[in-house]
Amino acid sequence: MKTTTFIAICSACLAAVFSTNAAPKSSAPFAKALKDAEMVASLNPAWSVHRTSGSSMGEFFGDNSLILVQNASIADLRVGMMVVYRSASGELISHKVTAHNGTSVQTMGVANWKADPEPVTDDMIVGTVFGVFHSAGAPTGPVYASNGSVIPTTFCKTY
Repeated sequence: MKTTTFIAICSACLAAVFSTNAAPKSSAPFAKALKDAEMVASLNPAWSVHRTSGSSMGEFFGDNSLILVQNASIADLRVGMMVVYRSASGELISHKVTAHNGTSVQTMGVANWKADPEPVTDDMIVGTVFGVFHSAGAPTGPVYASNGSVIPTTFCKTY
């Protein structure tokens, strides 16, 4: 194998490793992504739009993605689903379900090395993530819905 071919293959492999946890990008303006997310959420009263912050959800969503969340209970959850829950400290967290024992679930960010520190119980569940809107950027500070209310921020935390 020629040296240049070997270097090209190694470079491609390293690029793939380092970009694996990068959040998807889009050329859509944030205002357009928000308008579209609100339009979809308006189709069902059990659906809501959340803004995300953080990088623990890797290739699924990251800073300033807009996620669509459907109300859910612990009985609705399955391993592999992405959920939003309210932590003991009151923060909204979005991570993936990694284990379910019937009364609680274990969650973890897909880009994290360890599970979240607390089991998630039914009273903590906000809902399941069923859609994601990406944009080219986002405003700093709070983001407001078309009705003037603040869009909740859901954290993609690394513990």
